[in-house]
Amino acid sequence: MRVFVLKACLVAAAMAGALMPGIAAAQVEQPPPGSPQRAAILDALRGQTIGELGGPIEFMVNDIRVLGEWAFVEVHPQRPGGGEIFYTYTRYQAAWDAGALDQVVTALLRETPAGWLVYEYDFGATDVVWQPWMTMYPVPPEVFPTGGAVPTK
Repeated sequence: MRVFVLKACLVAAAMAGALMPGIAAAQVEQPPPGSPQRAAILDALRGQTIGELGGPIEFMVNDIRVLGEWAFVEVHPQRPGGGEIFYTYTRYQAAWDAGALDQVVTALLRETPAGWLVYEYDFGATDVVWQPWMTMYPVPPEVFPTGGAVPTK
């Protein structure tokens, strides 16, 4: 009798997962422009970006992925209204002059009771900077582009 009850419970759990996929597996969200969540995530990046590049800054979002308490972001910083950032007198000037600067901020954030906290931040990487982050933190791989699979060149 116990075996039958166990099998019935397993079948019921499998059916519930198939009928309610949101409960069975978490889904990556992409907060839409203007949403409070998107604004909070981008605001968390703004201070560090202004510290690196000067202000004021606005972001063009390339990718923003949220899963539970984790967020992955790739954004292109610019001056308000689409103005260009000049790297003269920044630590990025030599890389810019050499053509070795990708003008993208890549970041991993975690939501805390105090708000979004930047765990990892990179500006200018020309490679897959987020790959080591996957093993440094208990982040679901789905929060990263390509589900965490590193693209091959």
